[in-house]
Amino acid sequence: MPQEPLASPVGNKSGRTLSRILAHPPTWAVLIVCAVALSLRRAGAVTNPQFWAEDSYFFENAYEYGWHAFTIPFAGYLHTLLRAIGMIAASIDPAHARWTYLFCSFAVTLYVASRAVSERSPLPRFCGAAALTVVLVPDTYEVLLNVVNLQWLIGGCLVLLLISGDPVNPRQWIHDLVSAVAMGLTGPFSIVLLPLFLIRAWVRRTRASAWLAAAVGVCALIQEYLVITQPPIGAAKPGFRIAYELLLPAVGRRVGGSVLVGSLLSPDTDQVIGTLVGLATLLGIGLLAWLPGKHRLERALLGLAFLGLLGGSFYRLRYGIDRFFIPTYASRYFYIPQLILMWLLLAAAEVKGLAGRVAPALFACSLLVNLPRYRESAYLVNTRWSVYEPYIREGKPIVVPINPPGWIMPLPARKP
Repeated sequence: MPQEPLASPVGNKSGRTLSRILAHPPTWAVLIVCAVALSLRRAGAVTNPQFWAEDSYFFENAYEYGWHAFTIPFAGYLHTLLRAIGMIAASIDPAHARWTYLFCSFAVTLYVASRAVSERSPLPRFCGAAALTVVLVPDTYEVLLNVVNLQWLIGGCLVLLLISGDPVNPRQWIHDLVSAVAMGLTGPFSIVLLPLFLIRAWVRRTRASAWLAAAVGVCALIQEYLVITQPPIGAAKPGFRIAYELLLPAVGRRVGGSVLVGSLLSPDTDQVIGTLVGLATLLGIGLLAWLPGKHRLERALLGLAFLGLLGGSFYRLRYGIDRFFIPTYASRYFYIPQLILMWLLLAAAEVKGLAGRVAPALFACSLLVNLPRYRESAYLVNTRWSVYEPYIREGKPIVVPINPPGWIMPLPARKP
């Protein structure tokens, strides 16, 4: 009787090597792919960087107030990392200011992506895809490569820190505590995520998780104090009401529909259908978060972070929910919820059974249906920053036009 041919040891070894590389790709290779994807997506910003909207605010404050700018709240809270970038740009020759903003935005984005590839990340099977997701969230108008909106990527990085494993050496301890403080004092995310860091510390019962929760707690208290003592944001005008009936349709359109249907999503979705899609999105998040299996705590934390951050976005813009159905409106408020949904799809790949097969397939479909949305338009106008550089260099008062059209950056006289 003829015998079956033996499998080639070389072939088996090659297959195992390929699987290992796909499961745990080199960090440098993942970051190169992320950098290329980001450059292609925001090609206009890379070839002709310009200040965008409140980018100018951080530059202007650093230019006028120096180090005191770090203590000035913006939108009701501190933006420490964004202030640091503004300080660097305002301290060097103005010819390099725009490029400094671009370089720092690039560096922060790739740092966030690198945390998904970290050995302490709970997304080991598809960590390369998890990192690439940082630059491939579909609904990102004005989020990527703009300093003012880096806080949303930083918020996503704080979520990654939340689900990361505990540090095992002094270098990792220092990283976790320093990054927690820096990110916790940049935007309001420490306020929303503090309860989850406390839950994490309670469940793990480790010294590292307790110290991390304490660091985030200090930042949350500072930010919350500023939120309470600053003038209210988003106050309603007389006669305004909260359109509660549009909450679920907004979730369906801007989160579940945006990620899973993408460019195929109709701009005139019926409210009933939108409500069903929104409800399905929330149920799907719950299912992905609470599936039994590996890394269940981390997936549960992701699900709770999704609810907390999405709820915070709706509260912040509660009097304008009807505007969520305008394409690109308030996209930054949905960046982290979409990012978490895509991470949960990847994390479910570690679960045995049907869910472990369907979830990564949905992730792959998400990338395909959103291909037409990834290439973003260039800046609307060329504001010709070089024309104003000599005035800034000499410390003369000048008003600099920036994007979008109609925005300006008034710079006062400054002694050389």
